Amino acid sequence: MRITVPAAGARLGRSSKNDIVLDDPLLSRHHCRLYFKPGDGLFVTDLASANGTMVNKRSIQDQQVVPGDLIQIGDSVIEVLNDSLPEPQAAPAVSAAGAPVVDLGLNKPPAKGAAAARKGIGRIPLTITAVLVTLIALAAWAPKIIKRAVPPPPPIPIAPRVAEDLTLDIEYEKVQATAANIFRYHLRIAPDRTISIQIDDIANDRHVRKEKKVDPSLLSELAGALRNSGFMALSGDYSGIKPDVLEQFDLCVTIGRRAHRVKVLNRVEPDDFRKAREMIEEFGKIELGLHAIQFSPEKLLQMAGDAYLLARKLYDERDVKYANIALSVRHFDEADLLLETIEPKPDYYADIVRIRNDAKRDLEQRYEDQKFRAERAIRLRDWPEASAALQAICELIPDRADSRNEEARKQLLDVQRRMNTR
Repeated sequence: MRITVPAAGARLGRSSKNDIVLDDPLLSRHHCRLYFKPGDGLFVTDLASANGTMVNKRSIQDQQVVPGDLIQIGDSVIEVLNDSLPEPQAAPAVSAAGAPVVDLGLNKPPAKGAAAARKGIGRIPLTITAVLVTLIALAAWAPKIIKRAVPPPPPIPIAPRVAEDLTLDIEYEKVQATAANIFRYHLRIAPDRTISIQIDDIANDRHVRKEKKVDPSLLSELAGALRNSGFMALSGDYSGIKPDVLEQFDLCVTIGRRAHRVKVLNRVEPDDFRKAREMIEEFGKIELGLHAIQFSPEKLLQMAGDAYLLARKLYDERDVKYANIALSVRHFDEADLLLETIEPKPDYYADIVRIRNDAKRDLEQRYEDQKFRAERAIRLRDWPEASAALQAICELIPDRADSRNEEARKQLLDVQRRMNTR
């Protein structure tokens, strides 16, 4: 099945009020939206869905997509075939050259019966439905006009798409200095695919240097993300004043033949700079296995405190949304990791350990309750009740790599099929 995204964008989900309706029980009512940014191409944004939106197997909130990208929502996979803004047309055409097309790789059984067929047609975008109507009308008149048929014009040759040069060269330095300490973090990604990180923490006598070769496909992904981050459009200098403190970020990014350098000194970072910087730091942390050591102790305490407060808030609101308990455990784990090298531990560290254990027990108990509810409903063939319980498990355990989530999703698909055949 192919769909065409109009210039105004299209919303996807289970609800019949969406522009594109998908029969997938793991989708939210309004799951995500495809839209255009003038001059930038096609984007997808998650609409606070329960199971999230993924691009190329990575969870996203809002991201540009290009031909070849795979968007996964629930158990449905969408392949992007074209990301160009559609040209205005006087009437629907059988082939819309240049129109953004996405391919839904849905492994779903075809609808049965006339009613199901009518239901399926209702989910086809308006442009495609109009094409089908046109084709049916032409088929009825074909015997009368076949003698006057005119051979189609020869196809217009299309120039091959030239691959974009995404060769990446990055130099990034972060310096945080006070009267008590100087902390320096330096990252370099060279054109030969070598990434190196050097960390100097004077007061704590920490000096680290690591390097390795990086897979070229990962560098291409990073280059594409940086190109779309807004960093390349920033001014070159952002300076402010902070008494008795030096905090400086200096980032130079070269993608292909285009280079841009930005320095931020003693002031709040622009959002697009912060996104690019955090993206690069996260990439270095993953590739070289450097975690807490890349930050000063003061920064680690600040980040751990923020993670702890967010975890407490999510756990206090565990009855508001199923996913809040699992998210609170994740942020408690993050706070614990950030405090790994900190001695002595802050006063709230005991709360991190205690409340995290409470949250894990609570999560397991709620999972067992919903699992019992689902299994009982399946034995009684109460499919709506079983579906509700299995959906609750998928939200309680949002990590799709968790075996509990995987098992619940498989059962949910089977229950939904049984409901549709009743």
